[in-house]
Amino acid sequence: MDWEGYWENLLEKKKLKARVDEMDQADQARNSSFRIEDICRKIYDNYQSRWRRELEEAKVEFQRIIEGFQGVHLHSSRIKTIDSLLVKVITKRYENLTNLQSPYYKINGENYKDVITDLIGMRLIVNYRGKWEVIHREILRTFPYVENLQLYENGQLIPHAESGSSLLAEIPKVYYAQGDQVDEFKAQGLETRLHKKGYRSIHYTVSFKKFYIEIQVRTIYDEAWSDCDHNYVYKQDENKSHSALESLSQILCDLTNISNDIGENMREIFESESVEDLRDGSWSATAEQIQSFDQSIGRIEQAYQELKAFRSRLRNRRVSI
Repeated sequence: MDWEGYWENLLEKKKLKARVDEMDQADQARNSSFRIEDICRKIYDNYQSRWRRELEEAKVEFQRIIEGFQGVHLHSSRIKTIDSLLVKVITKRYENLTNLQSPYYKINGENYKDVITDLIGMRLIVNYRGKWEVIHREILRTFPYVENLQLYENGQLIPHAESGSSLLAEIPKVYYAQGDQVDEFKAQGLETRLHKKGYRSIHYTVSFKKFYIEIQVRTIYDEAWSDCDHNYVYKQDENKSHSALESLSQILCDLTNISNDIGENMREIFESESVEDLRDGSWSATAEQIQSFDQSIGRIEQAYQELKAFRSRLRNRRVSI
């Protein structure tokens, strides 16, 4: 397919034409030489001809490093597709159309690989939330902070090292849901961000072989919810059942949080052997453990009420014969 056909198909498939038109109008009003199609065309040619192979080689070498990490239950990786890359370029530049100093506004066919931080993406899955610190230590050991910690304070990416050595490119971000405990993350110096949709993950951006790579760390429970939400809710506004799926995703998110808590309780109980059988059908436990289960019961009751409310809004559809 030639570029013109590809471009038109991408805008139609991803419903981006209105945003592209608005950007072109804004650039024209500023007498700017920028035109988003020209930017994307240059990125398209450059990515396919120059960087794709190098990214594949870097990903393979990066995977070998990750396989030596302690505490990883599962891991997966991917190289950003050209469709996904161009959609992100269009979306991010549109979002920063009034922020003329933003790297996303200034993105072009030469600098994009130093602006887009997830050309390579790696996902690390842990069994329990308590294992995150093990992974955190492994990541910082392999991708350390630069010596001048003040460089992280302005929120901008740390440039690649001239030598090509690996480093942590920005402060790790913890995305958490309402009701989650985040004190342990703050104590380690991580940035915490409440996610209104309930998304939970720790994001690291590292520099490796002069590419930025995004590492996502989450539990196996959070991965299951995220997969459902991504497949059926995220960017699926055109689906006729979207509002119902959004509600169900929130209920599943709440149940996922409960599963995380109970799974973490099981790990702690197993390792400490602190809940003992009293031989009368009951178990001895600490006040803190009892309080934790009381909180889980409260969350289960809340999720139950939300599911009942969802059910109450369902109406039996009469099928025509």
